[in-house]
Amino acid sequence: MDVFKDYLSSIDSPDHRLRMEEILSWTADQFPNLEAQIKWNTPMFTDHGTFIIGFAAAKHHVSVSPEEAGIAHFTDDIACAGYSATSRLFRIQWTEPVHYELLERMIQFNIQDKADCSAFWRK
Repeated sequence: MDVFKDYLSSIDSPDHRLRMEEILSWTADQFPNLEAQIKWNTPMFTDHGTFIIGFAAAKHHVSVSPEEAGIAHFTDDIACAGYSATSRLFRIQWTEPVHYELLERMIQFNIQDKADCSAFWRK
């Protein structure tokens, strides 16, 4: 988690910083095979050099990006969780619970779907 230290320290709100640290730690603990990285000032996790999922702190929420394929595959689940979404990300308001089961399924989907992917992003 040292890779995220500077990013986390840049989050002004102690509550938001703690929440982001919780999400990043959970991801690292659940998926120890993924590499934690900062790219484009965004905390993310990769597998064999390909993007799996990214998280970013915003003023009112955490943005979660599993790429467009991840959003499309889980559109109904994202809506059922009560999260708002675009084609590339969904938002967890700071006051909302984190649906870790959904995150786990998204990450597993991306790991499996991108097992043979040699590029960083899907093409």
